[in-house]
Amino acid sequence: MAEEFVQPVTQINYCDEDVPYTRSCEWKHCTGQKHPRTCITREYPSATGEPLYPVPSDENHARFELYRKESVALPHVFFAGRLAEYRYYNMDQVVSRTLRLFESIKNT
Repeated sequence: MAEEFVQPVTQINYCDEDVPYTRSCEWKHCTGQKHPRTCITREYPSATGEPLYPVPSDENHARFELYRKESVALPHVFFAGRLAEYRYYNMDQVVSRTLRLFESIKNT
């Protein structure tokens, strides 16, 4: 978007039936990024497709362990986030962990 900021805060949740998305996020509020333009993301609810959060079950934990073991063979691929680590994180935790991961990659 051609504006420096669109929202006054990082995340706005929407409960109105007339709004097709449940939240919008403007990540620059979290990162301290300085730029004359911005980007927002919107989350649309769906009962189909890929889940946005881990769904705990014995089957899913076993599947996650298989993927985790396979990921060791990919030293230049970095997995981060709720589904990549198979844990629920609040958004502040996600941003913090992502920034720490970036710093560790940057310094290698």
